[in-house]
Amino acid sequence: MRLARVAAAMAVLGGVVTAAEPALASTRDCGKGDGHTICVTAPSVLSGNVTVEVTNTPNFGAIVFRWDGGPLITRFGPSPQTHDYSFVWPTAKYPDGSGLLQASFLGDNVAHISVRLSNGGFQPSPDDWRTYLPPVWNGSSDPVVAAVGDGASSEPTSFNVVSSIVQRHPALFLYLGDVYEVGTYTENLSNYGTPNIGGGFGTQWGRFWRITQPTLGNHENARRAAWQDYWHQRPLWTSFRFGRVLFLDLDSSISMSAGSPQYRYVQGVLGRSGTPPCVVAFWHIPALSRGMITARSRQMWALLANHGGDLVLTGHQHTMAQYRALNDAFQLPRRGDPTMIQLIDGAGGHEADGPAPGEPRLLWTRGNTPGSIFLTLTGAKGRGTPSRLSWVFRNTAGSTLHTGSKVC
Repeated sequence: MRLARVAAAMAVLGGVVTAAEPALASTRDCGKGDGHTICVTAPSVLSGNVTVEVTNTPNFGAIVFRWDGGPLITRFGPSPQTHDYSFVWPTAKYPDGSGLLQASFLGDNVAHISVRLSNGGFQPSPDDWRTYLPPVWNGSSDPVVAAVGDGASSEPTSFNVVSSIVQRHPALFLYLGDVYEVGTYTENLSNYGTPNIGGGFGTQWGRFWRITQPTLGNHENARRAAWQDYWHQRPLWTSFRFGRVLFLDLDSSISMSAGSPQYRYVQGVLGRSGTPPCVVAFWHIPALSRGMITARSRQMWALLANHGGDLVLTGHQHTMAQYRALNDAFQLPRRGDPTMIQLIDGAGGHEADGPAPGEPRLLWTRGNTPGSIFLTLTGAKGRGTPSRLSWVFRNTAGSTLHTGSKVC
C-alpha cells in the first residue's frame, strides 16, 4: 500500500459508520539521471522505523542516499524482497530536525525530498549485549558453527548465502564483518535485517540475529558507535566460550600490536587458568593474504600462536581460502613450533573476487563462488571438551568445496 491513503475511506464498526485513519501526509520527488528515473516517497514527518519507498526505472544500478548531507545507505540493486530500492529508515537513531533526503545515481543528485524527523531525541539500544552471548552447549551432537563475511548488502546472491546457512541449522554464527557500504545504523538494520528481539525471525541475515557473534568490518569502522548500538552496545573486542572452545572476537581495523589495549586484553584472557585446549580467534581483515602480512596483526598472531591459538577466521577478501599451519612468524613451521591456521571467507555475496594468488603458504582457494565455512567442534557433544576442530567450505548449493581439521 502506498503511503498516501484515501482519506475518504470509511469503516463500519459495531453498526456505526466512522471515518478511517486520516491520510498520512507524504512527500514525493522523481528525477532523471543517465537514463534512469528515480522516485522517492516518504511521510513528511517521520518517527520510528519508516519505510522509504524508492523505485528506479530501469530497475538496476546502485543508488546512494544521503540525509542532511551525510551518508545514509547505499543500495546496490533492487531488493529480492521488495523488488525495488525501498529501505527501512530507523529515524530514532538520528537527531530530530528537518533536512533533505537525497538519492544519487552515478554521482548525480537525481531526487530529493524535504522531511522532518520527530522522535523526542536519539534513542539508543539497551546495553544488554551479554544476554546474546551463546549459552552452554549440552546437545547430543557436536555443534556446528557457521562463518562468513562481506554479504549483508540486500543483494540476491547474499540472500542465497543466507538460505544455504539456514538449511544447515548452525548452533552459532560468526559474521566476519562488513554490513555495506558506509556502516550507518540504517545499513545495519536494512542490510543485516530486523533483529526482532523478543521473538520471531528477523529478515535477511537477521534470521541469525540471536545466534550471531559479529566482528567489526572496515566498512563499519568509521561509524563504530552505530555498529555498537545495532549490536546492543557490544564492545569492539570481546571473548566468549561455546562448546568449551574459547572464541576471541577482535577488531582488525585498529592496532593489535604489543602494548595496545586489545593486545593486553587478549593476553589477560589467554593467561587465565582453565583456558580450553581449543582457541578460535575471528576478525575481519586477514593477517595474511595475497602474499602480504598485515602489519597491525603481526604481533597478535604471534601471541595467539604461542599461547594455544588454533584457528583464525577472517573475511574482507571476497573469496575463500585456507592457509597452511604457520608458526608465530607466518612461516612454515620447524619441528616443535606451535602453529595456527587462517581461514578466509568473505564470499558472503557482495562483489565476488577471484581465487587468492598461489604461494607456498596457501593450501587451498576458491574464487567467484559464494558460500560459507561450517566449523564442527569435535568432541563438544554432551558438554564434552573438544579435541579437534573440523571444517567444511560449502557453496550455496550445499556442495563440499574443501575440508580441513586441526587437533587442538
